[in-house]
Amino acid sequence: MEMRILAAKYGEPVRRWATIETDDYLATQRWRPIPDRRGEVIFIIRQPNGEILLHSKQRYEQPIYRLPTGGIEPSEAVEDALLREVEEETGQSVIIRRFLAILNCHFRRNGSSIPFTSYLFYLESRTRLILPDEDDEPAEFQTMPVQGLPHVAANLRALNGRRKGWGYWRSLAHDLVHDLLGQNSQFN
Repeated sequence: MEMRILAAKYGEPVRRWATIETDDYLATQRWRPIPDRRGEVIFIIRQPNGEILLHSKQRYEQPIYRLPTGGIEPSEAVEDALLREVEEETGQSVIIRRFLAILNCHFRRNGSSIPFTSYLFYLESRTRLILPDEDDEPAEFQTMPVQGLPHVAANLRALNGRRKGWGYWRSLAHDLVHDLLGQNSQFN
């Protein structure tokens, strides 16, 4: 029911599925007996300069820029989580332009699988300032044309070490956003 309401308000999302072999690091993030979230929102925020906002967190071992994301709490509505996370992560005032996609991932490990869903939204910033919540982890921001997202995805897939599986998982959304927005002049 929730997805039908969101699709009626913001457009029918594209649906994609992926199966990901889960390494140790990704297992610590997604493989929990009691999930800390029922999914995540991925927000593609078009800035006043026409580019898409990317961020990097200080906890990353190296600068890794990617689309901002945020968790959906177990009893929280997707749209509420989206607006809360945009506020916490960026402080920007936004307009929801399109419900772009639903990315259903299945994390596999030792013969079992855990599902995790990402909801991708295309947003337009109504402000130039980026002022994340003071309680949120510090982040750095940059903007990039949609056409640059394959480069971001390639950088994520090229990660080695403990973030290798995480990088592959994160790359999927960047490829999907580029596929959906890269050639569509309506969004540029």
